[in-house]
Amino acid sequence: ITPVELKTVLSVDPGAMTRMLDRLACKGWIERLPNPADKRGVLVQLTPDGAALCEQCHQVVGQKLHQELTKNLSADEVVALEQLLKKALP
Repeated sequence: ITPVELKTVLSVDPGAMTRMLDRLACKGWIERLPNPADKRGVLVQLTPDGAALCEQCHQVVGQKLHQELTKNLSADEVVALEQLLKKALP
């Protein structure tokens, strides 16, 4: 993905996007690669460490979301909700 695409999705100004990418690169979570479609541009890609961190974040957020959505449901209602979600979101 290009920095411009990221900036658009995140609704941040170009300077903020550059600073954010610089911090992520310093931590070893992303790398900037030459863009074969645009010799002046770069592509941003997760490193293996960045991908692992993303997976950990998804798991934590998923667990918290599951807890929040099911805290007032019985065990049978949780099963029914999971079945409905699997059907609605294949």
